[in-house]
Amino acid sequence: MVRFTSATGVALALATSTRAFTLPLSHGMSQLSQRDLDKTPLLDNFDALTADSSRIPPIKQGYSSKWDAGRYPQNCFDKAREAISDTDARPKCQIQDLEVYDVTYDDCPSGRDPWILCRCANAELTVDEAINGLGTVPPGARSNVLHMVTMNGFGGGGGYSDGNSIFCGGAPSTTWFSHESMHCNDRDGFAFSNGDVFNNAINADSCVPDSYAANNPTEDFAQIGTYLNYDINGHAIDYTGKDASCMANQLNAARAYLGDRLDEGGACFNAPGTDGTTNGKRGTNIVEVDPSSEYESLLPHTPYTHGEFF
Repeated sequence: MVRFTSATGVALALATSTRAFTLPLSHGMSQLSQRDLDKTPLLDNFDALTADSSRIPPIKQGYSSKWDAGRYPQNCFDKAREAISDTDARPKCQIQDLEVYDVTYDDCPSGRDPWILCRCANAELTVDEAINGLGTVPPGARSNVLHMVTMNGFGGGGGYSDGNSIFCGGAPSTTWFSHESMHCNDRDGFAFSNGDVFNNAINADSCVPDSYAANNPTEDFAQIGTYLNYDINGHAIDYTGKDASCMANQLNAARAYLGDRLDEGGACFNAPGTDGTTNGKRGTNIVEVDPSSEYESLLPHTPYTHGEFF
C-alpha cells in the first residue's frame, strides 16, 4: 500500500513539468493525451472505494440559497437547451424547470464566492445529493470547480467537465465528483496530465488505478487524484488486497502537483475560470429571461463522455 499524509510527506524527485503540451478548455485532447497507456489496471473499477461509507471522505456540511427565477448562468442555460438526444429534439430542461443555487460549505467560511449549482427540477440527483457529493472533495481541489450542472439522464447517464465546470445527467457514483473535480484541477491554467512530469511517471510505473485510467493520461490523472483523495481523506486504501506501489510514481507526481489542494484543512480560493459568474463578477455571463417563456433556439445534443460512473 502507498499511503500519503501531507504534501511534504511524499517523494518530490520528479522535476517541474515543461508544460510542452496543453489541453484546451474543452473536450479536445492532444495526440499525447489520447494515447492508450498499455498499463495493467490495479483495480477493475472504483466500486471498492465506496463499498463502505467509512471509505468515503467525510462530507462537509453545505448550504444552498436559491436564486430568483429568470436568471441563469450561460453554461447552465445552454446545457438545458440542448436536445435530449440525436433522435429527441426536446430540450433537456424547460426554462421554467431550471433551478440555480448558491452553495457554501462549512470548511470555506471566507476567501471564496459561493459555488453555483444549476439543476433541472426532474434531475435524478437531488440538491442535497449534489451538494454532499461535491462536499467529499477537499476545499482546495473543490475551489477549482466553479459550476455544477445536473440534468435528467433520460434513461442513461454520464458526465464530463468543461474548463472549470462539471456536468452530469443521471445519478453518478460518489467518486464521480472527485474525478471531475480533478479534471478541473488538471486544467488549472495548463494540463498537468499532458506534461512531461506526469507522463514520465506513467512510463516509470507498471500499473494505473483502474481500467478507465488506462485510456489516456488525462483520465489517469483524474483517477489518480480520486484515489489520493479517498486514501488521504477517507480510509487508507488497504482493503483491496492490491499493492499500489506499481503506480507510486504517478501518485507522487499528482500529490506534489496538487499539494494542499488534497488536504481537508486546505484553503479555499476563487479560481480563474472561463465563466465570470464567480471571482466577484457574478453579474457576468448571466442569461436573463422570462422563466415561463420557451427557448428561441435549441442546441444539438452533446453526449456525456463519462458513463462509467453511473
